[in-house]
Amino acid sequence: MRAGSTRYRRLSFAAVSSTNTLALEAARSGDPGDLWITGERQLEGRGRMGRKWVSEAGNLYASWLGIDVAPPAELAKLPFVVSLAIRNAVQRFVEPPASAQMKWPNDILIDGKKLVGILLESSRLPSGRQALILGCGINIAHKPSDAPYGVTSLQDEGYRSGPEPVFEVLAEEWHRQLLRFDGGAGFAHIRSDWLEHAVGLSRPCTVRLPDRTLEGIFETLDADGRLILRFADGTRRPISAGDVFFS
Repeated sequence: MRAGSTRYRRLSFAAVSSTNTLALEAARSGDPGDLWITGERQLEGRGRMGRKWVSEAGNLYASWLGIDVAPPAELAKLPFVVSLAIRNAVQRFVEPPASAQMKWPNDILIDGKKLVGILLESSRLPSGRQALILGCGINIAHKPSDAPYGVTSLQDEGYRSGPEPVFEVLAEEWHRQLLRFDGGAGFAHIRSDWLEHAVGLSRPCTVRLPDRTLEGIFETLDADGRLILRFADGTRRPISAGDVFFS
């Protein structure tokens, strides 16, 4: 383990069970937050809905712990702040003309291939305060070989260094976007930037929900970050959660 930069608090490990797990343990032990935890490898990395996340050495595995980052009503908007920060960070390391884009709600793609896994978790602490954990795995040297969708890595996109420069830029960009978010008051600016780099805007898509599948046009995001799906008859439906696939 080593301590972090003087610009932010950081704990870095050669191998961890999961950076998100350690961040949650830190929160429950009374850590004040604004803490980064990184690992060269994760032994029990996980993604959304408990899916296993392959965590080989050479990629970036990082989690940020925040305490009372935003009022409870604004927490659902944070995935867009996170994805925008990560998108802007990785774009610095991608050779043109390739461009990093965001797929609702918080995937980062390059030419339709997934580059980053993002996992946000929150927990109410015994003190009554709210812990928020931003976890991300960025494919730098490796990518999953058995993914059911297209995947890429920064090395595939021309990057020739290791995880540390990427982390440094990510930490700076996350701090910048969190200030812009301003507890939710600045979400309109985040939303505008997110839409500028969104995958599939105004395109047909299929939205898979737990109990049904919907088809329509990805029209926009509303003021709460919900995907607005426009049906063939002109009616619209806001989608808060689901898996989106573009034709």
